[in-house]
Amino acid sequence: MSRSLVWVLAVSCSGCAIAGLASDNGDGPVDGNNGSGSGSGSGSGSGSGVHGSCADATSGVLATWTFTGAAGDQSSTAVASTAAGGTASIINRSSDLVATTGTSSINSNNWPSATSRDPAKGYYAMSVTPPAGCTLSLTGASIDVKASATGPASAAVATAVDSFGTAVPISTTAVNTPTLSVSGATGAVEVRIYGYGSTGMTGTFRVQNTLTLSGAFE
Repeated sequence: MSRSLVWVLAVSCSGCAIAGLASDNGDGPVDGNNGSGSGSGSGSGSGSGVHGSCADATSGVLATWTFTGAAGDQSSTAVASTAAGGTASIINRSSDLVATTGTSSINSNNWPSATSRDPAKGYYAMSVTPPAGCTLSLTGASIDVKASATGPASAAVATAVDSFGTAVPISTTAVNTPTLSVSGATGAVEVRIYGYGSTGMTGTFRVQNTLTLSGAFE
């Protein structure tokens, strides 16, 4: 065979070696773009702490109780209004007190005679609950009270956030606007109005006209 023919055959078959490299143990050709791979991953996580946005966020007066026309000796008085989404309880008296009449009020006698406050005795109570997804702050109140001559000489307001341990003194014969310090509460918060230092069993102490609690749903 001439050298020219050998060279032609070599060039003509130059792809043969390439085809042979593309085979795998004689099993046939493999697509040059053929590759396979798989990967999977999963992860899960959960977190809590920040509640969903508060759809009923507001600030100002959160609950109002009105005593206009009440006889005074009713067992309780329902809340008259609340900020949107929130709820509030009735206002009632502690079990040691005795209901008595008093126009446009909730009124009681049998107040403690001790000159220091007992957190478990001698109070009116009410509570406010924030809407779902919101927290509650209470920053103040407007409380119109009146004691008789032999009724409580001292009065104060306290909340459940510290089990009624800290009390803010108020007058027993005027409209009071005490500052409250409640923040970030996720459930109902009870507020109590205490009277103590009475000098007579028949001495009275009433909450009258209008009572409001102010703060924010956040």
